[in-house]
Amino acid sequence: MFAFKRDRRKKLGIAGENAVCTLLESEGMKILARNWRCRAGELDIVAFDNDTLVFVEVKTAGKQRNFSPADNLSANQKKRNYNAAKVYMRSLDNCPYPGKFDLVEVFFRWNFIVKIRRTANYLPDLPVQSSYE
Repeated sequence: MFAFKRDRRKKLGIAGENAVCTLLESEGMKILARNWRCRAGELDIVAFDNDTLVFVEVKTAGKQRNFSPADNLSANQKKRNYNAAKVYMRSLDNCPYPGKFDLVEVFFRWNFIVKIRRTANYLPDLPVQSSYE
C-alpha cells in the first residue's frame, strides 16, 4: 500500500518536473541539470536564462486541497536549496553569472495539468563571485 502511494507521488513529481522543463524551454531557457545532488542538498532544475543561472524548485500537487504545493517547502529545504546552489556555482569554477531562485507549483487533476504557478526570487539572489562563504 505505502509503496504504491510512494510510486504514484514519485511519478507525479517527475511529471511536474517534465512540465516545468517544457515551460522553461518554451521561454527560451536552456536546461543545464535536473535533480542535481550534492552533500548540501538537491536542485530540481538548473536552467540558464539571459546570463543568469536559475535554480528552480518544483512542487507538485495531485489533488485539490486547501493548501498549495509550496506549503510543503520548509525553511530547512530552502536553506538546503540555497547551499546546494552555492556548491553548484562553485563547481563551475569562477562562474561569471549571478544565480536566482524560482519556485514553480504544478497542479494536476485527473492526470492533467490544471495550473502552473511560478514565483520568481523566492530566495535571495546569489551574486557573481568566485567563492562563497
